[in-house]
Amino acid sequence: MAKTVLSLAPLSAEIVNLLIRQTPDVPDFEVIPGNEMSKEEVKKAFSSADVVLGDYTFKHKITADILSTARNLKFIQQPSVGYQHIDVAACTARGIKVANTAGANTVSAAEHTIAWGLCLLKNMFHAHTSTKSGGWEQMSIKSAELQGKVWGIVGLGRIGQAVAERLKPFQLSRIIYHDTNRPEPSIEQALGVEYADMATLLNQSDIISLHAPLTDATRAIINEDALNSMKSSTYLINVARAELVDEKALAIAIMKGKIAGAGIDVFSVEPITMNNPLLGLESERLLLSPHVAGVTDEAAGRIINMAAANIARVLKGEKPESLVN
Repeated sequence: MAKTVLSLAPLSAEIVNLLIRQTPDVPDFEVIPGNEMSKEEVKKAFSSADVVLGDYTFKHKITADILSTARNLKFIQQPSVGYQHIDVAACTARGIKVANTAGANTVSAAEHTIAWGLCLLKNMFHAHTSTKSGGWEQMSIKSAELQGKVWGIVGLGRIGQAVAERLKPFQLSRIIYHDTNRPEPSIEQALGVEYADMATLLNQSDIISLHAPLTDATRAIINEDALNSMKSSTYLINVARAELVDEKALAIAIMKGKIAGAGIDVFSVEPITMNNPLLGLESERLLLSPHVAGVTDEAAGRIINMAAANIARVLKGEKPESLVN
């Protein structure tokens, strides 16, 4: 009997079918499009699904209630790095494996991070808007160089390491990092990074970029106390998880000049709402983007191809990659 693949992603069943069939020798299967289904329809569809392709827009949450009807489901493939909308504990309890596409957006997020570091230091956004409106602030833009600065990396996983690797040509004075899981000294040496405790990283860095996962230990790691311990010339960049930062405390810190500015790609409520405290700031060195650091054309291609190949492995009876449980 043909297996059933329920796709919650906003892709046609034909596209999902073709992507999975890129892998040779995949046994027969049927793709059921579920992105436009109601919650009750999704719950019913779970009762007959063997494999689920998750929703990269996070509209469809996979909860214990949704999973309660699953009889044959063995595998959920999330086509993104984040999987916070999936109740992994409930999946584990039911013997359902969950995988993401770890590493697919590493280059994109690392490049976005460094681009923002440069934009903030060079005051590029203000330079653009001022000049476009007819201004000529040649001597008051107050641009700075990255060379000679201290860059602090919070979380030295795939993206943190990719940032460190790409910072090498800029000749910073130091690249320091904090992570509860220290890599081998050979990796630190190859990347040119130094370990620092969090307090040291906060008060010595000129730029701090966040690349840590959301855990009990990292939730609100950038709070009022952390912001107060930074230099007034420090810039903060968050392309990781919104919950790592206390948004209200950050808004106050920027407004009062406690730190120089920030580049924020993730928000506590997405899409962002008008009551977000960061939207009320009139700072020339506050850059916001709609959770796009990892959303390049190249990354999107890697993500969907990795997800499809993993589903093909499961349909063939092979072990999937990038499991999170």
